[in-house]
Formats: sequence, structure tokens, C-alpha cells
Amino acid sequence: MPISVLLIESDHPHAQAVAGALADPWSGWRVDVVDSIAQARDHLLRHRPDIVLAAQRTLDGSAFDLLQLLDGVPAIIIVRMGAETHAAQAMRHGFDDFTVQDPALDYLLTLPAQIEAVLERTSSARARRAAEAMLARQHRLLQAISRAQGMFIASSGPRAAFEALLGELMTLTQSAFGLVGQVQLADDGHPYLRVHAMTDISWDEASRQRYAQHAEDGMVFDNLHSLVGAALVTGEPVLSNDANHDARSAGTPSGHPTLRTYLGLPIHAAGELVAMVGLANRSGGYTNADVQFLQPLLNTIGQLETARRAELARSHVEAELARTSALLAEKTRALEGTLDNISQGITNVDAEGRIRVYNQRYLELLDLPESLLATQPLVEEVVRFQTERGDFGPEFQLIEPMARNYVASEYAAHGGRMNMPQSYVRRTRQGRYIEVRTRALEPGGRVRTFTDVTDYLSTLEALRQSEARWRSLTDLSSDWYWEQDDQFRFVRLDGNPYHTEGVPDEMHYGLTRWELPDTFVNEGQWREHREQLEAHQVFHDFEMQRLSQDGKPVWVSISGEPIFDEEGRFTGYRGVARDITERKLAEAEIQRLAFYDELTGLPNRRLLMDRLERAVAATQRDGRHGALLFLDLDNFKGINDTMGHEWGDRLLVQVAARIGASVRATDTVARLGGDEFVVVVQGLHGHEVEAAAEAEAVAQKVLLALNQPYVVDGCDMHSTPSIGIALFQDAQQPVQELLKRADLAMYQAKAQGRNTLCFFDPAMQAAASARSALEGDIRQGLARNEFLLHYQPVVDASGHLLGAEALVRWQHPQRGMVSPADFIPLAEQTGLILPLGRQVLALACRQLAQWATAPAKAAWTLAVNVSAQEFRQPDFVEQVLAALRDAAANPRLLKLELTESLLLHDVEDSILKMQALRTLGVGFSLDDFGTGYSSLSYLKRLPLDQLKIDQSFVRDVLTDPNDATIACTIITLARSLGLDVVAEGVETEGQRSFLLRNGCRQFQGYLFGRPGPEELL
Repeated sequence: MPISVLLIESDHPHAQAVAGALADPWSGWRVDVVDSIAQARDHLLRHRPDIVLAAQRTLDGSAFDLLQLLDGVPAIIIVRMGAETHAAQAMRHGFDDFTVQDPALDYLLTLPAQIEAVLERTSSARARRAAEAMLARQHRLLQAISRAQGMFIASSGPRAAFEALLGELMTLTQSAFGLVGQVQLADDGHPYLRVHAMTDISWDEASRQRYAQHAEDGMVFDNLHSLVGAALVTGEPVLSNDANHDARSAGTPSGHPTLRTYLGLPIHAAGELVAMVGLANRSGGYTNADVQFLQPLLNTIGQLETARRAELARSHVEAELARTSALLAEKTRALEGTLDNISQGITNVDAEGRIRVYNQRYLELLDLPESLLATQPLVEEVVRFQTERGDFGPEFQLIEPMARNYVASEYAAHGGRMNMPQSYVRRTRQGRYIEVRTRALEPGGRVRTFTDVTDYLSTLEALRQSEARWRSLTDLSSDWYWEQDDQFRFVRLDGNPYHTEGVPDEMHYGLTRWELPDTFVNEGQWREHREQLEAHQVFHDFEMQRLSQDGKPVWVSISGEPIFDEEGRFTGYRGVARDITERKLAEAEIQRLAFYDELTGLPNRRLLMDRLERAVAATQRDGRHGALLFLDLDNFKGINDTMGHEWGDRLLVQVAARIGASVRATDTVARLGGDEFVVVVQGLHGHEVEAAAEAEAVAQKVLLALNQPYVVDGCDMHSTPSIGIALFQDAQQPVQELLKRADLAMYQAKAQGRNTLCFFDPAMQAAASARSALEGDIRQGLARNEFLLHYQPVVDASGHLLGAEALVRWQHPQRGMVSPADFIPLAEQTGLILPLGRQVLALACRQLAQWATAPAKAAWTLAVNVSAQEFRQPDFVEQVLAALRDAAANPRLLKLELTESLLLHDVEDSILKMQALRTLGVGFSLDDFGTGYSSLSYLKRLPLDQLKIDQSFVRDVLTDPNDATIACTIITLARSLGLDVVAEGVETEGQRSFLLRNGCRQFQGYLFGRPGPEELL
């Protein structure tokens, strides 16, 4: 049998001799040799040998120092000749045997047999001790079962029984901590543990008081994501011998003593989880054998707990039955008292037709003797008595017609053959009216009530007559009446004139006035009206506009007052309304004639001045500019003179329509008279130069629209405008002065050759001219291929070049090298960014193709920035593929850099385009990440390869904790999404080290190289 031996000997020759004698290849023994007690300690912590051979003396002590480390491993001490007395002492202290080392080492011949003998003796001793221990545990287990049965039988509550049971379990398992409790179900069906016995684990005064507070009723453990909860959820034993690192121990309260080992034992009975035991911190941990050993005790406890619960349930049912009986008796007495005191007469007739129950009011209303009802007569007997006494009149005339036959059939004693009316009214001989209601009972019989409704019917008749008078009044009036409840919902509408418009009354019912469909009232008016209603105030002439079913506008004027009941409680509103559509149409026509041009329908000079004053005030309030565009048609007088004023008027109508279509709905377009038009533009940029550029863009759009041919009576006509522009922001400036300035600028435009625009301010005119010149130079530069690419390197963590980012530059023949900041914004505003982008993409693809011919550069990637206008082009994917195809470039080395705002414009379209290119190998990088919307819900959907940390975060990463946190967060986010990260703007070694330390592996910035020509890479 293979045996592992640990030899502790600092004499190396002797150690080799011993190892050679024992490690016989045929026996399969293994000998591990150490030369000190310290090495032996380390070895025993990692391995458990079958036997230890220890020299009497070692480098750092004697063999006696080894005894406390053996933990049951048998040991033999090796003593030298002449030291046999030490061997006897070693045997007394715990060594299992000794051997004497003779100079010739002849003892090695018998050493293997001696080792086998020691192993045999120790094995037998261990087996005997284990059997004795198991027998003792079995005996203790049987005693525990017996005591548990006695405690559950004698105990009225679970606490005492569970506390005694916990003590037995702690002793049987040698655990340091334990708990026992009942398993119960919460209202949502989830199990929880009500602990009735638990060892004292309080760690401070607060926890001690909390445990004492819940000791009587039992503390509730309902965290299912814990070691205790695991057994409750699964119903299976939970065994954890490394509880300190078990994720389920996270449910342990803060401050709770550390759990090192844990055993959770669910207790089942009749297929139901009824209780649970938790044991912890046993030295050496727990095994499945412990679960099997304790199972008989747990089964017994489960059966006892089930029996105890059944007894409690029986007692509860008995108590509930007694309570219900008492409650029934009380309700019976209350019912009898109620029947005797209600204003209705009541009878209960059984299935045989006998009156079993009646009250005093029944006798009073029908004037019946109590002796007649005392014998529980049949119904037909009572009806016969009444008929013979004349209560129903001749031929039952005092009975409502629809019920006469039924009552007559009851008199004839065969009432069960006819349909019983649910209710009817009869008149007594004294002239009172009685309402009779009948309700059938299951499985037979009926309840009948008799109510004096004389006063009620009189009120109904008076109300009917009043309603008839009211309806005649409202039908003949041009107004109509309405009522609302206390929630301002319509409940009544009389005399609705909307009937002529096809709007039914039912549309209003249940709705508030502001919930009605097709209403046109602004929020401020609604808010003011609702405040009046909620304050319960009287209101007059609230005006609102609605649409009828045929789309016709209807104006209504409404007045109303609150309604209060007798106790002063608000119950709703009532009022009148009238149709004021004709009056409103007349007012609108008057206003149109006063404020709008008759020919074009545009605002006239009066309305223009009012809106211009409002626009000037608004610009000063919000800090933005406005612009006044003064338009005059060139040579319009010639058209009038040659073609006639009718043709001129038709042309002016088309001019007005084109101007209106060229500006925003919030801008004002007015006609001053003749061929002069004015446009008021609001909301321009706060800086004058930018505002002038925006105003120029609007004017150019109008200029382009008015340069298109006009068709009048099938003939083409041409007319061009001259436009003067005046910016404004100063509220102190009179609007007449603004018109004068714009008019002067318009004449200056005419002086410059007509069909153009001109700013009033000479400096702004110069800026606009410079911008126009720059736009022309860009167009010529595109035609002359003056744009070129510079490259900024992208490196890895070791500084090796991975590729570059392509940056466009403009080599102007007169201006020199023009910065992108000077021409890119203008290119985007004018749409020139599209041809510029195509040139940049073509240059980048050709550069990739050139690199592919050089082995050292063949793997370099090249990143190209893509503008929003380019990406949103429908044929963007075809443009990229064409550039790659024309240059024969590898698409896997091309990376397109996009911005967050670009992608979020139309997410689905962006994903489709990116996936189409990514399928062919083109990569995508999200540029300047963190400066835009940073929408994580979209980020996870986009097919990206890389995130670029914006240089604004990298710049202060060593000095600004916020920038450092943002940079680290972006790196972590990219890693979780499987994306690469490139840090832009790295200028110092400190920035690089920080980013590298936090997980960034690719860098770009002046530290590695400024943008430059390709040959500088």
C-alpha cells in the first residue's frame, strides 16, 4: 500500500539514506524531506502525511517541538545510540514509537516494517475511538429525540421547546451559534422564519435590546437572499464551510459576529416545510454526514410541530365558531329591532306560500288584524280577506293595471301560475298609495315590501309639471341652460342650440368644460377659469371656441354661479350660455380690415409696427438679436405699366406666398404697400457677427425664392428683389428708426446693382462680404484640390504607432495654411461640407492603400471624422464603399469617427448605416465621448468599436477630481461594453501614466506628435 512519509532531518547524508531505504519503486512509498521544524510546519499546513519520522535534533529545535503540530498524525523519533533514555521520554510525551540510529544504519532494514506496525496500531485505535464517539452521539441523539417529544407535549408555546431543542443540537454538533424557528408564509406567499430560540449574538446594547424586544413573539428573518433564506427557498439543507466568503452571507446584519461555517437544516412534515435549524461556526466545518445523523431528530420535530399546529388550528376553529354564534345571535336581535322600526312593511313568504315573517308596519299600512297573521296563513288567505273587505275596489280597480290579473290570481289561490311583477302601485280606500315590491328567493319563496309613496308621487307630479314649464321656456329661448356636479362635470343641458350643428347633448355628459373635444382656449384662460370655479365664484361671459361635427367653428359665451346644498356644501355649478358666433365673425372681419392687407392677407403697417415693438422688447429681454428685412421688387413699375395692374396684383400675391414659405412661422411677414414687403426675424444669435450671418442666410433664402419664375395666366414672368437688413437689440431704438435704416440698406442694395442684399451697418456688411468671399474661396479650393490631410499619431501603451487620425488642412494660395476652425463651420452652414467630406474620405482611402504597400505600415489604421450632414445623406454608405473601392483600400483599417449628437438624431437609421459598413469591416469610433448626451440606452445598441475620451477631460485629469472620475468611468464603461478606449489630448507623461494605470491602452496627443504631413509619422 502506498504510504506518504515526512522526514525531518538536517543531516543530509542520513536523510538521503533513509529516503533511499523507504522510497522503494516497488512499494510506491513517497518520502518528503525537510531539514527544520519551520519547514515541517509549512508542509503540514499544506499536506497531511501518513507518518512523520523526526530526528531528535534539527537546525531550529528538537523533535519535541513537533508534537503540537501533528494533529493526530503518528510519529516516530530517531535517536542516536546512547540516547535511548530520550526515546522513552519521547514515548511518554506523545511519539508513537522510536528507532535507534546505529553508525552502520542497519536499523534501516527493519524501519519499513516498524512504520507499517505503527500505522496499523494507530489505525485500529482511531477506528475504535470513532466507533465509541459515534455510539455516544447516537445515544445522545436518541435522548434528544425523547426529550423533544416530552417538551413538545408539555409546552404550550414553541419557545421553550425550541430553546431546549437548540441546546441539544448545539451539543450534538459542537456549534458555537444556532437558531431554531417556525417557517410561516407571508401575505405574498413567500416563506419567512420566526425564530423562537437563538444563541446570544448581540454585539452592542442596541442589538441586545432589539433581540429582547422580539424574544416572546419570535424574531422574523425574511431576507431570502441570505444563508437562512436559501434553505427557506429551496427546502434543502444548506452547507457552507467558507461562509465568510459565501455571497449568501451578505444578508447578515451589520455588526453581526462573523460566520465561518454554516449548516441550514429545513424540517419537513407531511410534505410541508414547517421549521428550520441554523447552526454555525463549528470547528472543522460541517459535512453531509451531519445532515444524515440529525435527520431522525429533525423528522421527529417536524411531526411534533405539525401535530402542535393542528391542535392550535382546532382551538382556533372552536373559538371562531363560538364568536360567530354570538355574533349571529346579536345580529338576529338587531334585525328584529330594525324590522320593527322601519317605515316599510315587510313579509317573508316561503316556498309553500305561507307568510313566515312580517313586521308591525305591514299590519299598519294594510290595516290587517294581527290575529290573521299569527297563524302563518297562506298569501291567498290574506288576499281573500282584503278582497272581501273591499280593499282592492270593484274588479280590482285600485290596483295598477299591469298587476290586476296577478292579484286576482292570488285571490283565486293559483298565483304561482302567473308571472309575478317586481313592483306595482295600489291605492287604499283612504286614498293613500302603496308601492308593492317583490323579490324571489332561492330555492323558493319571496320577500315583499310595502311602502307608502303618496308624498313621493305627489312630488313627482309637481316636478313633472315644473319640468314641462322649464323645458318650454328653454326650447323657446335662444340661450340654453347647463348644470355641473362638484367635479365640474356636465350633468344636465337644456335647450342646446348645437342640435342645429349636429352636436348631441350626450357628448357633454361626464366631461368638464376643458375636457370637451375640439375646443380652442389657451392655457392661461383655462387656468384663470378653473381658479374661478375652484374658488366657487360667479363668472360672466367666459368665451370659448369649438368645432361642430362638420368642422365649422362655433363661439359660445358662458355665465354661471355655484350651487350649495342646505348645509352650505358646494354641489356644482349652473348657468346659461349663448351662441356668439355671428358677433365674433363680425369682430374678426373688422380686425382683418384694420390690421391686414386686403390683397395679400399679410399684416399691414399698423400690425407690423405693433409686432416690431414686441420683437424689439423681446430681444432686449432674452439677450438675442432680431433682424428687419426690407424688400422692394426691382422694376415692378414696368410690369404694372406694361402688363396692367391686375397682373401686378397677381404677382404680389405670389411674392407674399414665397416670402412666407421662406421664413419660420414665428417670423412676421408684412406688406407696407405697393411692392414693399418687410420681414421681422426674431431669436437670432446674441453676438452681432453670428446674428448677421443668420440674418443673411434668411435673406439669401428669400432672394433665391423670389428669383424663380412666376406663372401668371400661363405666362412666365421674372422679378427680383433688393433687400436691406437692419439688426436690432436695443429697446430704446424707435421702430420708425429701424424701418428707416432697413429702407436705406435696401436702397444701397439697389445701388449695388439690384437683386442683392445689403446690411445697414458697414462693419457687418464687411463681415458678410468677407464670409461670402471665404465661401467662394472654399468652392474654388475644392475645384483646385487645395485641401490636404495632416495626420496625428495614435499609439499603444508601449508607444508603438497603431495608426493616425486624418485632419483636413487648407493650403490657400494667398491666405496660406488656413485653420479648420476658420472654414469648417462655414462649410457646414453652406452645405460645402458634403463635397469637402468626399474629398477627405477619398484622400484617406488612397493613403491607406499607399501604407498597404509598405510592410511596416500595412497594419496602420486611419480615423476620419464624419460630419452630421455627411452621415445623414441617404447614399452615405455607397459613398464610403465607392471611396474604398476606388482606392483599393482595406476597409478593416478605416475607422469613422462620429459624435454623440449625430447618432442620436435618428438612432434606427444610424444603426442600419453603421451595421451595413461594419459588416464589410469598417470600424466606428465615438468621438469626444462625454461632452454630448451620453445616452447609455442608445450606446449599448450602437455597433461601436471604440470610445474617445475628450481632451477637455484629459487636460485636467491630474488636477481636477471630477475630470479624473469621468475619465475612469468612461474607461470602465468601455471595458464593460467590450470597446477600445483612446485618450485624446495627452500632452504630459503624468497624464499618460494616470490613464494607463486606470486601464487606457491607446493614446493621442502632442506628447506623441502634433498633426503633420504623412512623412513625419
